[in-house]
Amino acid sequence: MRKNEVRKIKGNTNPEQWFVEQLRSYTQRQPRSESTPECPDESFLREYAAKPGSFSLSDSRVQHVTSCAHCLPALLEFRSAVAVRRPSPARLAAIAALCAACLIVGFVVARYWNRQPPIASNPPAAQQASAVLDRTLDLTNYGTFRGAGERPPKPPLNLPAALLHVNLILPRFSEAGPYTIIVVAGREGTNRIAYATGTASIAGNQTKLTVTLDLRRAKPGNYVLLTELSGQDDWYSYPLRIQ
Repeated sequence: MRKNEVRKIKGNTNPEQWFVEQLRSYTQRQPRSESTPECPDESFLREYAAKPGSFSLSDSRVQHVTSCAHCLPALLEFRSAVAVRRPSPARLAAIAALCAACLIVGFVVARYWNRQPPIASNPPAAQQASAVLDRTLDLTNYGTFRGAGERPPKPPLNLPAALLHVNLILPRFSEAGPYTIIVVAGREGTNRIAYATGTASIAGNQTKLTVTLDLRRAKPGNYVLLTELSGQDDWYSYPLRIQ
């Protein structure tokens, strides 16, 4: 390290903040990749930047952001906008610590990506297996059944254990608007397997929405698909079998 850089560090009244800024600067100089179906939407990034303490570090979206060359720079941009509002010292310290953790992970991932050879035009089978699959679930004749424990007298829906682009056709007379979609295991529905949000619209006599569900870690077996229209605080359940 050069002498002038050493003097800058020693003369800085907040060495931790200086360290965070160096990592931020390095990360933002890296090439920014395109978004993927696994990237959370912009509303999540804005909320995470404004209130990082409201999300668990085990949240799959948080884990994705810290290792994504598209989401991490976007998070830093939103974080910079929030910082202009001058949060309280306690809040600033918590945010700085979280940003430091995210930036360190991003720093390591960026170094790793920069050392990788160009991707071949024909990716190996392991990469092809992780590609997004399109599936359609038609709930038109399933009616609406409340609670994770109830089961309608209909055969279960079927989905593969893969990364899925799911086109949902909701039951008749379903309302348009923002929905939350969750796949859970167990009769009580306490073990969440996948989570997604989307906005349903009405086309003709059908109410449809499209979401991305990551079921790659799900074991074959019976599960429950839950849907909830925002503001209703009422879940509807459908039997699901993952193969």
